Amino acid sequence: MLPLAPARYDAIVVLGCRVPEEATGALHRRAERAASAFHDLGGNRVIASGGRRWHGVAEATALRDLLIAAGVPADRIVRELWSLSTIENASYTAELLRGASIPRIALVTCDWHMQRALACFAACGVNASSLAAPSPPEGAYLSRRRHLFEGVRTWIDRTSLPLWFQP
Repeated sequence: MLPLAPARYDAIVVLGCRVPEEATGALHRRAERAASAFHDLGGNRVIASGGRRWHGVAEATALRDLLIAAGVPADRIVRELWSLSTIENASYTAELLRGASIPRIALVTCDWHMQRALACFAACGVNASSLAAPSPPEGAYLSRRRHLFEGVRTWIDRTSLPLWFQP
């Protein structure tokens, strides 16, 4: 039996996060994962999502620069510069996807953030495949803190959904 061919995506969506002053951290891991997926699995474009500014640089702009450095052609990168939260990433990106008739996407974010991100995209009508960027090992305190933070953010996302999707 022949091995299955890798899934092909119409777009890879990578979510922004804090833009560090040094060249490390979650943003870099996400960009590396998205660039790797673009090269290995295909995709017509990469959507860098995130409008929050850190040190004067929008998350999507920092992601674009990292993606270009990793060999993704600049003309294949689209920036979503309005979102300030995960539910906003999902809502604004869903509009871009619908406008460009893009049905199949892979979603790139940190492994610890993926469940909430997928739920936000699903609430916005986008069925995404998971391409998690692995996080480095962390101690019990940081792991628990991150889990609590994600729980609070999940509650906020669910609470704000009616505001985003009023009839």
